[in-house]
Amino acid sequence: MVFNSYSFIFIFLPIVVSGFYFLARKNNQWAIAWLILASLCFYGLWDYRYLPILLSSISINYLACKWILANNQAKHSWRLTVSISFNLILLGFFKYVNFFIVSINDVSGNNLPLLNILLPVGISYFTFTQIAVLVDAYHGKIQAIKFTQYCLFASYFPYIVAGPILRHQELLPQFADTKRYRISAENFAIGISIFVFGLGKKLLIADTLGSTMWPLLAADNPKFLHAWLGMLAYTLRLYFDFSGYSDMAIGVSRVFGFKIPINFNSPYKATSVSDFWQRWHISLSQFLKNYLYISLGGNRKGQLVRYRNLMLTMLLGGLWHGANWTFVIWGGLHGLYLCMQHGWKTLQKNRKQKPSAASAVASRVLTFVAVMVAWVFFRAPDMASAFAVLAGMAGGNGISMITSLDVQAYGILIVSAVIAFWLPNTNELFLSDENKETKSVSSVSLFRGDWSPNLRWGLAVGLIFALCVLSIDQAKGFIYAQF
Repeated sequence: MVFNSYSFIFIFLPIVVSGFYFLARKNNQWAIAWLILASLCFYGLWDYRYLPILLSSISINYLACKWILANNQAKHSWRLTVSISFNLILLGFFKYVNFFIVSINDVSGNNLPLLNILLPVGISYFTFTQIAVLVDAYHGKIQAIKFTQYCLFASYFPYIVAGPILRHQELLPQFADTKRYRISAENFAIGISIFVFGLGKKLLIADTLGSTMWPLLAADNPKFLHAWLGMLAYTLRLYFDFSGYSDMAIGVSRVFGFKIPINFNSPYKATSVSDFWQRWHISLSQFLKNYLYISLGGNRKGQLVRYRNLMLTMLLGGLWHGANWTFVIWGGLHGLYLCMQHGWKTLQKNRKQKPSAASAVASRVLTFVAVMVAWVFFRAPDMASAFAVLAGMAGGNGISMITSLDVQAYGILIVSAVIAFWLPNTNELFLSDENKETKSVSSVSLFRGDWSPNLRWGLAVGLIFALCVLSIDQAKGFIYAQF
């Protein structure tokens, strides 16, 4: 089941919300049990064969967490190592075993057979979420944990498929807060509004970009203009697709009275690559920083070690996205970008000249182009396809006019670019009071204005929802669900 479907919007969600608040009037624990059941049903509707894997992961990680907490004062690091190893082996088997077999065959010339393995949807997300709990338990950030609350945290249906990756302190305390189990008109209004805006991002922008702009990169060797416009369309589509899902997850959770953190903050307005990673897939960036980069030593042991840690973190971050060398190259490029950025800052540290407006614009353009070039590898099914697109962007495949697009294609491309580069994002519109630190830059002041439950906003949300309902039949899958 997906968010952008009739069955979810008109059947599943109303039933789950009604049951949750009905049971919450009787007992909060019943409401939690109801949400657990709903989450397992939501996940199982993708494929019932996923459920034993998810339930096994939750059960074993809960016991591992209790095991670590039982001897927390002794600080047995080997217990944490064993617990994390279980998760990495589980993730590695289902997601990467065929990748390693193919790599071994390529290097050795052997012809080892591939395994017919089922890849559970969202396994990277619920695995990383639980690893974070284990690490926090080891460091004493968790004193005790209830099974029902942990089970709901690990399986919570709004984010289990495509994130965000949450830490325990961002949600578990909310499950224990009895005030959150009361019906709130404000939560309903703002939750539904955010959900509809996310749905609009997905159906009206991302899917339309995908269907109208696909001919640009359909050729084996795209021409110069085809390659650049095609990658621009993919870059924007990926953002609206993934941030749309995150908005829907935030909105659905808000209807239940629970707040999950933002996952995007206008990433294409970034002025540097590090700024980009503070805005793009924020939960993954924080996970990689807190649990990998800092664990490797961060920047505490000199610049060379810092560059090594940056490269390792981004390479592993790339591999997390998929079992393909294209993702490793994508992560490696971002690691290289970050090393170059920090190296440049080191060279410029003695210069106190304030950046000019022109240099700020140049930084934004350079950052966006660098990110878009890296997306070439992220999008490509193999290295040959990636290099073909890069050759086209460099003019190696020739330059020719584009005749395969209509007015709608150019229109949606321009509209999506305006929204991504200049207009306020969902967080600024709906969550400005809760996320003051996420105020973005370069948003057109005419469109600023916090959300409020009035007629103007009601009409806007209603119009977007009506357009989305008319577009659901043509809906495509979420790009990030495969990770």
